[in-house]
Amino acid sequence: MRGERGGGGRAFPRDLVFVCDVVACLCLFCVVGSARAEDSAADLADRVRAKLEANQIDAAVTAAELAVGRYPSSATLNQLLGVALFKKGEDRQARGALQHAIELDPARSESYYDLALVELSERDYSSAVQSLEAYLRIDPRNPEAHLLLGRALHNLNETLPAIEQFRKVLELAPRLPLSHYHLAYAYQSQGQLAAALAEYRKEMQFNPHFCDSYWRAGDIELELGNIPEARRLYERAAGLDAGRFEAHYGLGRVLALQNQLAAAEAELKKALALRPDNVKIHYALAYLYRQMDRKADAQREFELCEQLNARSQARESGIAGGRP
Repeated sequence: MRGERGGGGRAFPRDLVFVCDVVACLCLFCVVGSARAEDSAADLADRVRAKLEANQIDAAVTAAELAVGRYPSSATLNQLLGVALFKKGEDRQARGALQHAIELDPARSESYYDLALVELSERDYSSAVQSLEAYLRIDPRNPEAHLLLGRALHNLNETLPAIEQFRKVLELAPRLPLSHYHLAYAYQSQGQLAAALAEYRKEMQFNPHFCDSYWRAGDIELELGNIPEARRLYERAAGLDAGRFEAHYGLGRVLALQNQLAAAEAELKKALALRPDNVKIHYALAYLYRQMDRKADAQREFELCEQLNARSQARESGIAGGRP
């Protein structure tokens, strides 16, 4: 077999030269592939994010699972897997993926935030508080995180710490939607009605299409005896969201106080259609029928109230009795 001359005049077989070229290319490929390993994980993360943004949840879960299988030590990919699973409604698996992401990189704040969202959806408020506090130790100037922490604390009846968090939100982002609303609700639960009303009105200013601020403010105005203003607020709430029974219930009570009995009955029936087992609505109807001198209808509603209360007590007794 004919060969080629090397620099020193020695001949090398052509086959040997070819093999050496292949080995050199493979070595170069390994070096380049190693250098791009982290970039490849980032590319996979971008693909998962793109599917999440396109609301292709099943595809996002599949892509994230494949990516984690390839890069199991990537905190970013485990976090994205948790987000995708959460959006798919698989909360338990989402929690596990996010907890693993935290174990892989405890300094990565996003994993704590996303874990808190899962815990809040499960009403595990104590765990959510811990996750959000961990997040805020890393990123203390995120107003949304302070808002979520305040909500979790309020749900645990820790109202004063919740108010502190809501005030921090307003320091960072005075116009953040729902920040004034949740501060108002916390004040209202403490009996600070004037302060609550002021915050509800600020929420109406910055977030004018949010229904709940209006009917909750209506409740306060009704309690304070400001009937025309309460009516205006309830009407505004019902106009924004006809599916909120609270707006119709409040408006029905106000109309009854204004002696517009037929209109009051219509509003209370709207509320009852939305919440058939709500005892407060049945009581309001019973007293309205008594006011209208419809004794049989009033009696029927009072009897329904007794039945609903008895059913509620039996349910609570059953829960208590069933505990070990």
